[in-house]
Formats: sequence, C-alpha cells, structure tokens
Amino acid sequence: MQNPEGGPVLVGVTGEQPESVPERGVAFAKAFDRDVVFAWVDTTQYTSGFMSDGTVAFTTFDPDPSAEGDPDITWLDERAKAAADSAGVAWTTRVGAGQPSAVLGAMADEIGASMIVVGTREPGFIAGLQEFLGGSVAAHLAHTQSRPVVVVPLLPADKDGRVPWEPEA
Repeated sequence: MQNPEGGPVLVGVTGEQPESVPERGVAFAKAFDRDVVFAWVDTTQYTSGFMSDGTVAFTTFDPDPSAEGDPDITWLDERAKAAADSAGVAWTTRVGAGQPSAVLGAMADEIGASMIVVGTREPGFIAGLQEFLGGSVAAHLAHTQSRPVVVVPLLPADKDGRVPWEPEA
C-alpha cells in the first residue's frame, strides 16, 4: 500500500452517470496536485483469481455459459480522457468486479488513494430497490474507509424541492 497522504484520487464511475462525478474527481486531483484513477466495477461478475502475469480473472454470476464475456469498457478511457486531459491531470483507469464498495475500498488501499470520489444513487425505482437490497456504495465506503469519501450529488434537489427518500405529495 502506498502513502494515502500523497496518493491519487480514486473516482468511481459508471457509464450512465453525469459528467459531474469524473469532473469533480479531476478538480480535487488538480487542487491537491494528485493524479486521478477512474475505476469502474462490474457488478455482474466477481474476481475469481489472478493470472501468472498479474491480470485479474473475472467470473460472471450468470450461470448461462452462452452469456457475453468481457464487457466493452472503451467508454471508461473515453470518459477519463475527456475529464482529465483538458485539466492537465494525469490519469489511469482500472476495472474491478463484485460489490462496488468492497472493490473500490480494495483499490483505494492498493493504490494508496488520498480520497475516493463517488456519485449519489441515480433516481428511480430500480436504483432505489438496488440500494435497498445492497445498500449505498457511498455509505458503505464512508463507514469502512480511513480516507475521505467525497459524495457528488448526481441530481441535487432544489432548496425547496423533494429529496429522493421523501414520498411524493
């Protein structure tokens, strides 16, 4: 593990979230003169081992052997480049598999991240159900990390607006 005081900013990203999460991660990296590592966690797979060359082997939760193999993650490099290059911040990407907060926490330990930046959950019934069943990634990280966890609101409520957990009027 590297020294987290001088480590990079780890930013958890998904393909669907607004640019505010990677952009805020880059802003912190630039403000603290750090590199940024953009990480995506595939929740449909889990880490099953390590190859002799150090690469990670993933296995799908889906028992159907005809299911697609590795997902297309070219979007991750594209998002990283778009967010970091214009700010002049050095960046890399990483991919993990499994439960997001556990994987991001392990990545943060491995790279000696100075902080972890994640977004809030996306609004909607399915996202709410997933959070109810699996818990909030941000909350899990906030309770298990010794480093700061920054939570970027994806769709902030207006000052007088309804927050996601309040019932509709």
